[in-house]
Amino acid sequence: MFINMATLQEWTRLSLALTTIFLLLNTDGANGQVEYSIRLVGGSSYLEGRVEVYVDGSWGTVCDDNWDLSDATVVCRQLGYGNALYARSAAYFGRGSGPIKYDEVNCLGDESMLHLCPLLTIDDCGHYEDAGVVCSAPSPTLSSNSSIRLVGSGDPFRGRVEVYVDGAWGTVCDDEWDINDASVVCRQLGYTGAISAPGSASFGAGSVPIALDNVRCTGRESRLQDCESASTNNCNHNKDAGVVCASTILIRLVGGTSIREGRVEVLLNGDWGTVCDDGWGLTDAKVVCRQLGFAGALSAHSLAHFGQGTVPIAMDDVQCTGSESRLTDCSFQTSHNCDHHEDAGVICIEAGFAIRLVGGSSETQGRVEVYLNGIWGTICDDGWGLDDARVVCRQLGYSNAIRAVSSARFGQGSGDIFFNDVACTGSETSLLDCVKSTVNNCGHGEDAGVICGTSGSDTSTIRLADGYSALDGRVEVYIGGLWGTVCDDDWDLADATVVCRQLGYGDALTAPGEAFYGPGTGSIVFDEVNCRGTELTIQDCAYSTIDNCQHGEDASVSCSSSFAAYEFGKVRLVEGNSKYDGYVEIYYKQQWGTICNDQWDKTDADVVCKELGHEFAISTSDASEYDTGRSSTKPIWLDDVFCGGSETRLVYCNHGQWDSNYCSHGEDVWVKCNGAPGLVSGTTIGLVCGLVGSCILLCVCCILCCCKSKKGPANSTTAAPSTTYSQVPTGGSDPGAPPVVHYHPPQQYIHQPSQPMQPSAHQLSDAEAPPPTYELVISQPTKFPLVTGAVFEIPQQPSDPAYPPAPLPPGQNPPSAPNPAVPQPQVISNPMYLDADDVIT
Repeated sequence: MFINMATLQEWTRLSLALTTIFLLLNTDGANGQVEYSIRLVGGSSYLEGRVEVYVDGSWGTVCDDNWDLSDATVVCRQLGYGNALYARSAAYFGRGSGPIKYDEVNCLGDESMLHLCPLLTIDDCGHYEDAGVVCSAPSPTLSSNSSIRLVGSGDPFRGRVEVYVDGAWGTVCDDEWDINDASVVCRQLGYTGAISAPGSASFGAGSVPIALDNVRCTGRESRLQDCESASTNNCNHNKDAGVVCASTILIRLVGGTSIREGRVEVLLNGDWGTVCDDGWGLTDAKVVCRQLGFAGALSAHSLAHFGQGTVPIAMDDVQCTGSESRLTDCSFQTSHNCDHHEDAGVICIEAGFAIRLVGGSSETQGRVEVYLNGIWGTICDDGWGLDDARVVCRQLGYSNAIRAVSSARFGQGSGDIFFNDVACTGSETSLLDCVKSTVNNCGHGEDAGVICGTSGSDTSTIRLADGYSALDGRVEVYIGGLWGTVCDDDWDLADATVVCRQLGYGDALTAPGEAFYGPGTGSIVFDEVNCRGTELTIQDCAYSTIDNCQHGEDASVSCSSSFAAYEFGKVRLVEGNSKYDGYVEIYYKQQWGTICNDQWDKTDADVVCKELGHEFAISTSDASEYDTGRSSTKPIWLDDVFCGGSETRLVYCNHGQWDSNYCSHGEDVWVKCNGAPGLVSGTTIGLVCGLVGSCILLCVCCILCCCKSKKGPANSTTAAPSTTYSQVPTGGSDPGAPPVVHYHPPQQYIHQPSQPMQPSAHQLSDAEAPPPTYELVISQPTKFPLVTGAVFEIPQQPSDPAYPPAPLPPGQNPPSAPNPAVPQPQVISNPMYLDADDVIT
């Protein structure tokens, strides 16, 4: 279609005239402002800021609902700038004041003025939602006499300098070219100054004529043609001059699926380069995203997650503190030992980050939802704990976190699941600062939640009620200002252990249900409690807040008085047939854990046995021999243990990294030490030899005595009945503890109901004294720390953790028959040849 140029010029003049009339008719006579004028406020340069519009006689802001790059493009066009680089939300450039003029702006991107876009003039916004933009610099206006441009780089702020002189473009020779000349060029193009003035055709050789040579600017000129120069030259295009102007965009993201993610590339010394991922982390990513104008960093990526770059590697070993405004302000090295498979990347948060609680019965509790890139999403409960809840509650303005809730107990959310495996330390000011994963395999049935506490409110506490002592009673939890009970559905010793630990007591001895200490009153706050046994508080366990229980099902506990003073690296044997055998457990991070059988052999087992006070290991194996279906909730602390045999403790042996292995509990090591029942130790062999020798010596003495007695006086009286004693071990965990002596009086001294027992004229020594009564032991525990017999036993402290005793309520006598669950001592009546290894416990 042919258009007459004269006609086109007429239409252009008519359009300008109509625009002038429109502006005059819409000018505020009071202050000279034009209706629908627009401005940017609060930015670091004229190209960015909070969007403000002049409507109905006053300036106001624009709400960020639906604000995007198409809207920003219209703003930048209306202002006469270049393309829109970013659309900012959440008051990124600060909060405005006065009215909010526009909301729900929905531009197509080709409108000439913002008020021509579909929009609302009624809003439901606050100034924390003020919208902003970042525009690129305007393209230079070409004139017939002189103009300037940068070519050869692909970036608007750097390139080969070309000037428009006498109707043609031409290059500039680099003779005497310096930073003063470059500064004039950059200011002429709308930039604030120049970073460098490269020569030698750094941006490629031009093909147009060489227009200027020997340019000598003072740096104060406003245009390059105002500087002294020569119009003749002796140059070729290998000496074409260039500039790198100071730009707000000195960093870029490449290779991502959106403008907020990609491989990090920086402009350093006039050239683009990648960043090596050595030491790269979330703090560094935050600086990058903030420099690019984003609200923050969602994640930091390494190993060329967004593809390998082709430009040089510009930075390595970056170490930011997080407060820097530019990545180049951080500590870094320009020399490196990297390849492009180590290129660093980031994912930034495009919109303002926000957090809220949904689905709770009050504003202090609910499902955690976060606002990222314009949409709300949830958090997966994998790894979710109280430290994570503390950060959420603090970010929401609450003073503390009462509980971290999992398994969508406040209902299932919808949409994206943004975070997984959140691992806060508890000291972060924002959930964004925590270590986390943005990749998950979760469903909304795993949505995480929190219960927060307000200033001055009580955090959740726990108590035991109506027990016989402070160590036992009905479990009651304080939540929401009221005490409530716990239902006994699924209640077991692991749950009771957590309660005892939370109260500062030792391990749980029993976990009775069915209101053993009487029914409580008020609410039943927890049901179906399912602790692993390693949690610090019952609130950290899995549980349900919906119950179908009555107070006749109230749960209770009975605790031991204190924790054993375990030390790092201590070992023990558990789940065995005696104290001489069992699975090996080692103490680390305040918790017992198992050991994997990789590289495990008898030398390692010998060290374990020696550490436990035995001589050596008889055998060692793993769970596959003793329990093919073994499962455990305890951690597997060690793997690849390799002992030399001379170590006094297992922890001194070589081993793999703590809590780092690929084992299952089917590989837990089992050890049997010498001294176990049915085993003959070296000590026992020695005792047997001694016993045989003693028997021979005794027989000789008896023969001699018999011979002598035959020669004795004829009036010798009948010998008094002999008194015998037996020794049994104390029942404590110390194999070296002294035995308890049991007195066995002769039949003549045994009390018969029909006749009183006559006191013996013989005064018994301490060793001969009969055992004290139960009442005497209870009344004088320091004098009689232990009573051992066939019917009742009070173990010494610390008790054997393998056989914890059950406490007796006051007033209840000991049972009249042995407890079959507790191994009973075998009483050997001949004390002369008794050894602790000969007693079966």
